[in-house]
Amino acid sequence: MAQNADHNRLLEILKTGSERFLKAEDLASSMLREAIIKGILAPGQEIDEEMIARNLNISRMPVRQAMGVLETEGLVKRTYRRGVTVTELSAAGIEELFHIRSNLEGLAMKRAVPNYRDAHTTRLKECFLQLEESIEREDLYLEMNDRFHELLYEPCGWDRLLGLIKQLRNNSARYLILARDRALAHEFIVMHSDHTVGHRKILEACEKRDAQQAEALIRKHILDAMTVLLKSFSTGKTSGGA
Repeated sequence: MAQNADHNRLLEILKTGSERFLKAEDLASSMLREAIIKGILAPGQEIDEEMIARNLNISRMPVRQAMGVLETEGLVKRTYRRGVTVTELSAAGIEELFHIRSNLEGLAMKRAVPNYRDAHTTRLKECFLQLEESIEREDLYLEMNDRFHELLYEPCGWDRLLGLIKQLRNNSARYLILARDRALAHEFIVMHSDHTVGHRKILEACEKRDAQQAEALIRKHILDAMTVLLKSFSTGKTSGGA
């Protein structure tokens, strides 16, 4: 029953995609990325290229090209006998992703803060308030958490760095959504209440234009989330967000 439900959700994503994109390859990669991040396409699941192409009303070639894009992002892998499958989730994957993110997001933070203007810190504060208000709403909290981090790094001036961070955060989101799905509601609220304290400290450093402190805080923030995920992943019970 759960598998059929996920299949129906996948079809919904595919059918709405054509309204949002012009290039077939972009369409396929975006729709598949969304399905993988949300866990609709499960870790280890083989991707049916023909079904994807048929439901997106495109040829198989753009779907194959999209698979190449997703492979570079670490979301899928090609195997000789099984074709293209969604990459598995693991404790080693958590450690690798979050250590890389800590370094890259720390660099982005260090570069961004000196470029902050009053209008930007105002946007950050508004986003932080929305983040606080969404603690009890799981999907919205993860969305606002992601938006807060995007705003933190936006003024860094290095588009390639921002692109890499976004790619790694997309991959990390699979773990965070798994955490959300496994956690009890009260655990989710308590964990994110604690996590938001870290966001507040980062915001305060940004308001002071203290790039060094902001960099140190963002690195700690990400590695703290990694520690929570690693501990809970090993016990089969996860709850986290960064």
